[in-house]
Amino acid sequence: MEGDVDDEQFPNVDRTEGADVIQAVLKKLADEGEQGEWTECDLTNEYFDRDDTYVFFNKKWIRRSDVPLTNTR
Repeated sequence: MEGDVDDEQFPNVDRTEGADVIQAVLKKLADEGEQGEWTECDLTNEYFDRDDTYVFFNKKWIRRSDVPLTNTR
């Protein structure tokens, strides 16, 4: 899905919280019959004028930069 997330399409969604926005978009798409398993999402945040990449990690959406580093040895 591309385009703006606005109050008209997504009332009561805190657009400053990326994970909340993603959940709302996924719900809207599911309601429209678009099913899929998402693992990554890019958002452009109008409030901070930056792009954020979110990943689905440990059953929740978090910023890619917040994914904990693990020892792979």
